[in-house]
Amino acid sequence: MKESQNTEFKQAWHDEYLKWICGFANAKGGNLLIGVDDAGKPIGVANARKLLEDIPNKIRDTMGIVADVSLVKRQKKDVIRIVVRESDFPVAYRGEYHYRTGSTKQQLTGFALTQFLFHKMHLSWDGAETINRLSSRKFTFKRLKYRFEQRVHKDVKNADLVSYGLITKGGTLTNAGALLADDCPIPQSRLFCTRWLGNDKAADSAASRKEQGNILELLDMAENFIKVHTNKSWVKRPTERDNYPDYPERSVTESLVNAFIHRDYTICGSEVHVDIFDNRMEIMSPGGMPDGSLVQDLDVMNVPSDRRNGILADVFDRLDYMEREGSGFKKIVGAYSPDVSRNPLGLTPKFYSAVGCFVVTLPNLNERKEASEAESATARERSKKRSKGRVKAESGQSQGRVGAETGDIKERIVAALQTGELSKGEIAAAIGTRRVSGYLNRAVRTLITDGLIEPTLKDKPSSRLQKYRLVGKGG
Repeated sequence: MKESQNTEFKQAWHDEYLKWICGFANAKGGNLLIGVDDAGKPIGVANARKLLEDIPNKIRDTMGIVADVSLVKRQKKDVIRIVVRESDFPVAYRGEYHYRTGSTKQQLTGFALTQFLFHKMHLSWDGAETINRLSSRKFTFKRLKYRFEQRVHKDVKNADLVSYGLITKGGTLTNAGALLADDCPIPQSRLFCTRWLGNDKAADSAASRKEQGNILELLDMAENFIKVHTNKSWVKRPTERDNYPDYPERSVTESLVNAFIHRDYTICGSEVHVDIFDNRMEIMSPGGMPDGSLVQDLDVMNVPSDRRNGILADVFDRLDYMEREGSGFKKIVGAYSPDVSRNPLGLTPKFYSAVGCFVVTLPNLNERKEASEAESATARERSKKRSKGRVKAESGQSQGRVGAETGDIKERIVAALQTGELSKGEIAAAIGTRRVSGYLNRAVRTLITDGLIEPTLKDKPSSRLQKYRLVGKGG
C-alpha cells in the first residue's frame, strides 16, 4: 500500500488527525488507516475497540459529519479504517478549514480559502455583492452600454444590468458589476504593459504603461498598446499589398479576453501583465486553472470549459467577445496554423499555469522570418564574395535605399548612418527590412555596446525623437 491523494497512513491515533479527516471531506474524500507505518506496513493498534467508539463521536462533535469507522485485519494486525466521503458543504475543524491535495494536508487561508468557500457553496466571486455593499446609484455603466450598442446593436437598460447579474434586486453592485462600472472601485482590476528591448526582462524597456479601472477600458488599453508596440510585415501582390502583423489578431484578442474574464480577482494586489519581447508576447493573468489542474499537462484542444467568473463570461459572450462552449484555446492556437508563407516553421502558442498564475506565450511570426531573411541574405552575399575570391569593401557612401541582400545587417546599418543621424524606422527603410524588427533592435544594441554608434538622446532612451549616429559624427 502507498499513500496517495485519497489514502493516508498513521501508526497510532491522535486527535490532531481529525484535521486530516476534515481535509478529505473538503476534497475528494479518502481513507485514513490507523495502525499502518509510513511504508504501508501494518503494525496494528492496541486499543482498537475503544477507538471504534471514540473516533466516530469526535468526528461528529467537532465537524458535524459522519464517517465510516471500521476494524479490518491486515497481515493479522488490527487496523482502524476511516472512510471519509466528499462533503457537499465546507467542513471546518475548530474554525479551521483543511484540504487534501496530493498526499499532503493544507490549511486554507486567505484567497485560497475564499476560492474554496465560493466553490463549495456553488457560488462565484463575481456574482457576490461587493464587500462594502456599494449602492449601484453611485455608479454608471456608460462604457458598457456603448459597447453593447457598438458591437451587437443592443440598447441596454438598467433592468438588463440586474438580469445580467451586475446589480442585485436590492440595488447593490455585484463584484462583476463593480468590474464593469465606469468608475471601477476594485483596486486589483489593473493592467501592466511593457515593451522590452530584447528577449528577457534583463534588458531595458522601450515603453510601459500601468492602468487601473473598468475591464473594458483595460482591454482597450492592452489592444492599443500592442498595436503601437508591434509591427507588420508586408508582401506586395500584383494589384495589392498583404499585411502580416507580428501576432495574429484573433490570438491576441482571445488571450486578452481570457486574461480579464478568467483571472482570479480574489488575489489582492495582483494585475494582468502584457510583456512584449522581440521574439514573443506573454500575457499573464492571476490565478491558475479553476480546478487546480496544470494546463501544460493537458490537451489544450480538448479542455472542458470551467469558468471561474461565470457572470463576466456571460456578459462578454453577449458582447460577442467569446463563446459559451469554451473554444478559447482552439481560437488562439488555430490562428497559428502552419502556412508556407506565413508560418513555415509551424510556431504555436504555449500555455502554462501554476497555483497563482496563467501565462499565454504567443511567438512573433515576423521576428523569426526577419532573422531568417537577414541571415539568408548574409549567407548569399558571403557565398558570392567567396566565389569571387575576394571581399568587396563597403563603399561607405549611402546610395539611398541599401538593398536587403547587401551583407550583414550591422554593416548595412553602419553604411546607412554614413549619411547622418537616423531613427530606427529610417534605418529600417534604408537597409530594406521594411520594419523595425527584433533582429534590427538587437543589431543596434550590439553596435552601441561595441562603441560604433550612439543614440542622440542618451538621457531619454525611449524618446520617440530618438535617433542614432556613428560615434564621433556629432554632438
